[in-house]
Amino acid sequence: MADLKALLVGGVTQEVLDAIGRRVAEAGSDSRLIDETGMQQMHGGDSKFTVLQSDPDGLTLILGRFSSTEETPVHDHGSWGVACVIQGVDRYRHWEIADAGGLRLQYERELGPGSFATWFDPPGDIHSQKGIGGQALELIVFGKNVMTMSRHYYDPTSGEVTTALPQ
Repeated sequence: MADLKALLVGGVTQEVLDAIGRRVAEAGSDSRLIDETGMQQMHGGDSKFTVLQSDPDGLTLILGRFSSTEETPVHDHGSWGVACVIQGVDRYRHWEIADAGGLRLQYERELGPGSFATWFDPPGDIHSQKGIGGQALELIVFGKNVMTMSRHYYDPTSGEVTTALPQ
């Protein structure tokens, strides 16, 4: 976390998020970070998470396990973030709010071990994820403690948006 804070001194830019992604990918090879003890349900589905560290300034590191049986709902976190796959393959979909309202898929990527996705603060943080061919295990860094904040869940078909605390 100290390394990440040092990278953030100049603010959050794409270059900084990429540097964080590279540092997290490097750290992901340390099996001591892979502690799935106490994982909790995420987004009301089959995926799970555990908070590894959350600092008083909000910088938070989470271990997430994404199911291959169901995609997470399309959601946001209210914070910039970096998600780095450390085991398995993740289908990461990044969404944007369309000009006419509703959502539009901006891009989709398959991420393997060492690959990462980045996003900025709202409205640039809308995404969904699913393990491909098995579960995907990821280290995720957020600029804020997103486990204490409400988030939005989006239905890309109906356009309905609901707000809820993390589940």
